[in-house]
Amino acid sequence: MLAPLGHGATCRLRGAHTANGLTPRRFHVLGLLHDRGPLAQTALAAETDTAASVLVTLLNPLENEGLVARTRDPRDRRRHLVVLTEAGQRRLRAAVGAQREAEDDLFRSLDGSQRPRLTQLLALVRDDLTDGGEHCGTPAFLDRKAPQGGPT
Repeated sequence: MLAPLGHGATCRLRGAHTANGLTPRRFHVLGLLHDRGPLAQTALAAETDTAASVLVTLLNPLENEGLVARTRDPRDRRRHLVVLTEAGQRRLRAAVGAQREAEDDLFRSLDGSQRPRLTQLLALVRDDLTDGGEHCGTPAFLDRKAPQGGPT
């Protein structure tokens, strides 16, 4: 049951992201930068479980569009930090809105008490699978356990 549901959900969420000019992986990168602040490229590669050479191919288009910036770390000039820009915040905000609409559509058959319960159960499974350290590629503010508010 999970495989076809997951495929359908993935297609809808991918559509929400691509409608905002992002791939799911680029959405993930923007979300991590929002949640954690500027990250060294090496740390970002580790967080996304991405080879450094592949990370560059993710970052280049984001930087070209002005969604992220790479700057020297003032504490260690050998390192580059990846920073979410104001334009990146706006794009992420739009993609988050589209993702929420897609999720609302996915869960439209659930009543007011069922959706929060499903979210809790899915968070339990996610936390068990990831030792509580992942947001499944979504910014932390999309996690229903986190305070609401969204990107600033």
